[in-house]
Amino acid sequence: MAGKPRHTKSFQRLRKNLSRGRTLLDRFFDNPGGRRRGSGQPAAHEQELLRSVLVLGIGALDAYLSELVVELLPKLAVAGKAQMIFEKLMKENAGLVLQAVYLGRDALDAALSSAVESQFQSSVMHGSKAVRQVYDWCALGLGFDDFNTDRFPNAMKLLDDLTDKRHRIVHRGELVRMKRQDATEVLDLVESIGQTLNDRAIAIK
Repeated sequence: MAGKPRHTKSFQRLRKNLSRGRTLLDRFFDNPGGRRRGSGQPAAHEQELLRSVLVLGIGALDAYLSELVVELLPKLAVAGKAQMIFEKLMKENAGLVLQAVYLGRDALDAALSSAVESQFQSSVMHGSKAVRQVYDWCALGLGFDDFNTDRFPNAMKLLDDLTDKRHRIVHRGELVRMKRQDATEVLDLVESIGQTLNDRAIAIK
């Protein structure tokens, strides 16, 4: 008999997305053209690469949060813990009822995924607020301090700082200066946050 899975499907996808960011750093920053990069401050084109990794990392977290909610919905519904989520979704997506009646499971899952993503976007939830929305919605019993580690003693504050940088890059076109270790920090922080949510989610799957 197979043991209980250690990772949610949404967390597995998150790790794949973060792996893409690490590949970009390894192949195009650390070893451009197959040769080891020398020391020194990142050039303009290298800064663009580092900013791209930051945008990718924060975007991967946003996607993971909404995907985790969708993945946990069936179990939450059976446990009677999904009422708040369904009320919020139905308020903006009344057609979900008809889709549930007339469409197959795959189509319904896609509709739910789209509805949850729209809910996140409409509520303008990013960074620590989005993380809190997920663990509240899914009754995971977490608080901000649960995400702190020896490496990230104030994880949610750091996430908000990085999310603000992402906003300045994407929405204001700012050339936010970054170092190589900043890009690694983004990817590692996002994975750490995802791992904490994953470990608690596995307990109810």
